[in-house]
Order: sequence, then C-alpha cells, then structure tokens
Amino acid sequence: MGSKLGVMLSLIFFFYAFLFASDFIMIQLTYTSLDALSTSVSYKISKSGEINEDIKVFVKEELNADIKPVGASSSYEEGSMLGYYLIKEYKPIAYDSEPLSIKIKRYAVVNIYK
Repeated sequence: MGSKLGVMLSLIFFFYAFLFASDFIMIQLTYTSLDALSTSVSYKISKSGEINEDIKVFVKEELNADIKPVGASSSYEEGSMLGYYLIKEYKPIAYDSEPLSIKIKRYAVVNIYK
C-alpha cells in the first residue's frame, strides 16, 4: 500500500515538474522567435531610418509583439545606431499567475543599405 501511495505522489510531482519544464521551453522559444524577428526588423529600420508604422505593423503581424525605441530621440543621422526593444507577453502555465514580458534589446545602423 505504501509503495502505491508513493508512486501516486511522485506522479503528481512529476506532472508539476513537467509543467515547469514546458514553461521554460516556451519562454526560450519565444525569446528565439524574437531574436529571429530582430534580424528582419533591423534590416527594415536600416532602410527606412526610423521605426515607422509599417515596421510596427510588421512586428505585430509576424509575432504579435511590440516594438519600442530605446531613446527618446526620433532623428538619426546616417550611420548612427538606433536601439529598439522587441517585447512579447507570455502567459505561463505553471510558473507564475501573471503574464511575463519577454524583452530583447537590439540595435540597427541607420541607412547602411543605401
């Protein structure tokens, strides 16, 4: 009887460990998706010289994420670095009850592809 109870309790703990592991894997997949998207976004920012509405719509359509500039300045000269954040919300299964904000910071060189 004791071994059966031990097996049932260990299955419950294994189930919760599986949920935590799946959360961590999904967080890593979201981070990787944001990182892959940042390559295309950097190219578009380099071509346009700013973060415009087309880029915001592109990020929203591709990954349902948001893009925000790092600095407050909107005027950049050719060859300057424009920093931006790609932000996506993730609702964990077992890790936390509130959504997590996964954010990566990247830079683009303005008008490098001219």
